Amino acid sequence: MKQDKLEKFIRENREQFDIYEPGAELWDGINKPAPKTIRLNWKTIALRVAAVIVIFVASWVIHDMVQKDDNNITENKIRIENEDVGQVNVLMEAEMFYTSQINTARDEIIMLSGNNKGLLDDLNTDMVELDEVFEDLKNDLKDNSDNEEVIGAMIQNYRIKLEVLEEILMQLKKSKNLENDKNDSDEI
Repeated sequence: MKQDKLEKFIRENREQFDIYEPGAELWDGINKPAPKTIRLNWKTIALRVAAVIVIFVASWVIHDMVQKDDNNITENKIRIENEDVGQVNVLMEAEMFYTSQINTARDEIIMLSGNNKGLLDDLNTDMVELDEVFEDLKNDLKDNSDNEEVIGAMIQNYRIKLEVLEEILMQLKKSKNLENDKNDSDEI
C-alpha cells in the first residue's frame, strides 16, 4: 500500500505532536451527552391545534352571549329611564295644573271667608296634613319604589286637596248666597 505524504509526515513526527496534552475540561465537553431532540408527531400537533380551536370557539360564544345580555340590560335600563322620565313629566304637568287650581281656590276662600279665623285655621290644618302625606310620597319616589303607583298617589293627593278646597268654597258661596238672599228680603 502506498502511504500518503501527510500520513507519512505524521508517523515520523508523532512524538512532537504528543508534547501537548489536552485539558480536563476538553474531555468533559467531549463526554457530555448530546442534547435531546424533541420529536413531535403529527397526532400531537393536531391535538394541540384542535384544543386551541375549541378554546377560541368557546370563548367567542361566551363573549357573544355576555355581550347580548349586556345589550339587553342596557336597552332595558334605557327603556325604564324613558318611562321614568315620561312619568316624571306627567307628575310635573299635574303638579303645575293642580298647584294653580289650589292657589286660585285658596285665594277665593280667603276672600269669601273674610275674618272667619276658625275656618282658615281648619283649612290650614287640613292642607298641612295633606302636605305631610305628599312629602312621604316624595320620599317614596326618591327610593324608586314602584314609581307609577307613587306618582298616581301624588296626583291623587293633589286631587284631594282641590276637592277639599272646592267643597269649602261651595259651602262659603252657599252661605254668602243665603246671606245675600236674606239681606235682599229684609230690604224689600
